[in-house]
Amino acid sequence: MSGPTLRDVLSGKRLIVLVGEGGVGKTSTAAAIAYASARMGSSVGVLTVDPAPRLGDALGARDIGAAPRAVELPEAGAGSLVAMRLDSKRTFDRMVERYAPSPQAARALLRHPIYEAISGSLGGSEHYMAFQRLHELVEAGGPDVLVVDTPPATDAAELLSAPARLTGLLDTGALSILAEPARILARAGGALARASISVLLALVERITGDALQKSVGEFVRLFGDILGGLENRAREIDAVLRAPQTAFVLVVRPRAQDVARALAFHRALADIGIEVAAIVVNRMTPPPPADRLRSRAERLADAPAPVRGAVAAMEREMDALRLIESQALARLRSALAGTAAPIIVPLRALEVDVATLADIGALADQLMVTPAPGPQARRSPSAGSAAGGE
Repeated sequence: MSGPTLRDVLSGKRLIVLVGEGGVGKTSTAAAIAYASARMGSSVGVLTVDPAPRLGDALGARDIGAAPRAVELPEAGAGSLVAMRLDSKRTFDRMVERYAPSPQAARALLRHPIYEAISGSLGGSEHYMAFQRLHELVEAGGPDVLVVDTPPATDAAELLSAPARLTGLLDTGALSILAEPARILARAGGALARASISVLLALVERITGDALQKSVGEFVRLFGDILGGLENRAREIDAVLRAPQTAFVLVVRPRAQDVARALAFHRALADIGIEVAAIVVNRMTPPPPADRLRSRAERLADAPAPVRGAVAAMEREMDALRLIESQALARLRSALAGTAAPIIVPLRALEVDVATLADIGALADQLMVTPAPGPQARRSPSAGSAAGGE
C-alpha cells in the first residue's frame, strides 16, 4: 500500500522551514514547495537567503529583493506566489526602529559606528534575521503559506539558538567588554567566549582609547533601550517555530556522511521538542533507462569497440553511484523507523540545472505528487517518496 504524499503532510501548514547544510539544494527545494502550494490555489511567499540570482531567474522574477516580488504562474486559476530575499541589515534596522523609545533614539543608534559594524556582519545575525523576517510576515498577516529557505547550518543548535546568542552577545554586559578589551580577553575562560569577544573587537577596531570608551558607553545606553524588545521577539519567534501550523523540512544529499549529519540534526531538533515533518533526500541519481534491460552486447552491437568500452565504464560508474545512494537512503530509513519518524522523500536529480519555472515545476511534481512506496508510521499525517529515487 502506498503512503500519502508530501502534499498531505504539509496540508494546512502556515510556515514551512527548510533546514540543512549549505549546498544540499534547500533553495531549489523551497522554491518547488512554494510553487506547488501556489499551483494548488494558496497565496504563497518564499523567502530565500541565497544571494545568487539563480532562484529569481528560475522563477522568472529577476532581481528579487527584500520587498515581495510577484511570480507569474502559468496555470490558470492557480493561487499566487511572491519571492523575497533576506536583507539582514534592513531587518535589523526595522527592529531598532520598532523598539527604540523614540524616533530620535532610533536614528542615533542606526548612525552609531558600533551598530553600523555589527548589524551587517555579526556572527549569527543572519540566522536571527531570517526568523525575524518570517515573524514580520506572519505578524503582518501576509500570504496563506510562507516557505523559508534558512541559512546553512550544520546542527540545530547553530540554527535555532541564533536569537538567544545574538541578544546574549549584544546585551549591556557583553558590550561592556569593549571598554577594557585586554583585561576581559585575559579573563575569558573558554575558546568560544574568547572568539565571541574577538569578533566584537575586530568589528570596532578602528575606535581606540577614550573614543572607544565613550562610544561603547553611548552604544550601551542606546542599545539597552531596545534589548528587552529583542528578547521578547526572540521568544515570539521560538513560539512561532514550535506552533502546530509550522513544519520543518530537512534537506540532505544521498551520501553516508551527509545522512549521518542529517540524523544528528534531526536528533538535536527532537531534543528541543521540534519534530521534523519530512526529510528530502535531494539529487538522487535517476534509474537506468529502459533499454538497460537488454544486454550491452545487444544494445551496442553496431558500435565501435572504443564506444562499447566507454559506455561500459560509464554504466559501471553510474551503477556504483546508485548503489552508494541506495545504501545511504536505506540507512536513513532504518535509523528513523518508528512511530515518530518523519517521512522520507527521495528527489531525483534533473538532467539540467534548475534554471526555469518549468524546472521548478518538475521538482514540485516529484516532491508533492508521488506517494511513498509503503506506509511509514508517525503520530501525524505523513508524506511519501518521490518518483524514481532508486
